[in-house]
Amino acid sequence: MKKRCRIFSNAEAVSPVIGVMLMIVVTIILAAAVSSYANSMQSQERAPQVTFITEASVQDGCVILEHLGGDTIDKRDIRVEIESGYPSTSGYVDADKISFSSSSSYLNPGDEAKVNFTYTSPDDYITFDGDEIYQEVEIGEPFTVTVIDTNSGQTIHASKITLSP
Repeated sequence: MKKRCRIFSNAEAVSPVIGVMLMIVVTIILAAAVSSYANSMQSQERAPQVTFITEASVQDGCVILEHLGGDTIDKRDIRVEIESGYPSTSGYVDADKISFSSSSSYLNPGDEAKVNFTYTSPDDYITFDGDEIYQEVEIGEPFTVTVIDTNSGQTIHASKITLSP
């Protein structure tokens, strides 16, 4: 019978080497998982904090947003959404239909923003119209005015108001 020749005559070091290699592989996989998770998290930009009083006037032909306090608002960083009706429909008011009382592009505490609309007297409704909106609201029907920060996508202010005759 032929005698077998063993290449490795000492098998004592095999177990510690395999253990160390497994620990290195597990550490690398955990580091990759933690890195992937940390890189996937985006920091949420904070929306401006503002207090508004909202009122609408048929005689003035606009919705008035009075800035009572909080952060300064840049006109380029907001969108105004009008929502009304059953079922509810909404749209965004064009930027040229929004004016600030300070005649600048910033709304500071004490200033007013006006969202212009058209009043149709025989039918008793107002119309918000533009590129992204055609919204008719009857006098006496409640509607919602929402101011949205375009940088964060968060709502700055929302108010449900009713236009009185």
